Amino acid sequence: MPAACGVVSGSEGYFSGNPNLGGNSFYAGDPGGQILVKDIAAMGFRVVDRSWAGGWPTAEGGLVKESCRYATLLTWVHDHLHKGGKFVATGNSGGSAEISYALTTWGRGDILDVAIPTSGPPLGRLDYACVKEASPEWASLCASIIPKGVMECASGCILGPANAVCKQVSGDPTLEQLLEDSVMHPGAVVNYPTTKVYFLFGAHDCGEPVPIGLTYATKVTSEKSIQFVPRTPHPLFSTPEGREAIRNAIKTGTGLE
Repeated sequence: MPAACGVVSGSEGYFSGNPNLGGNSFYAGDPGGQILVKDIAAMGFRVVDRSWAGGWPTAEGGLVKESCRYATLLTWVHDHLHKGGKFVATGNSGGSAEISYALTTWGRGDILDVAIPTSGPPLGRLDYACVKEASPEWASLCASIIPKGVMECASGCILGPANAVCKQVSGDPTLEQLLEDSVMHPGAVVNYPTTKVYFLFGAHDCGEPVPIGLTYATKVTSEKSIQFVPRTPHPLFSTPEGREAIRNAIKTGTGLE
């Protein structure tokens, strides 16, 4: 595990993550996200939505290190704004990666009651994704890791080495460096005794986030659920089915059913 992540500490809490990879737009900035945030507020949750100026990947030496920003903010929200009840976090794509790093790397399972990563994390195994061509190991796993019959399109397997998220450690990272910078790095914690984790994937998400996300989701050993949402693309919150899946995960995880 990396060095300790800085902590700024001091009705129920709901912490929403950004829908895009860099995290530089508000969840409620998207029409579907706005509907979802309003619905969750109507359920009685205090909603905290945040946007990073310039995005959370900041080229400071790797995504593991940079993900400390979210973990620190998560703790601040918990300590300063949370007023009791269940503390919940959700985020799509890059937002799901932030939540996942917070769990595998920074010990935030200690404060989260419910975590709902949607459409990812697409950074589950960078050593698999940040290459020109899939290794034989990843080609085989990518073809088998998604349960049969749940997807409405064929998923990709490769993000490609030119993507900016692949270059956070260096301009030309080795496979070992990419693995060390993944959500599922060798020291990743995958058991969260006090956190219920709900992984939601769009059945019409045709990119690599589904198989890459499953490299983490399938390894979690504590209470979890993995669901594929019909007629829903990568922005899971953009469809009625996706929003309903998120609301249902919140209700089930917090006992509001």
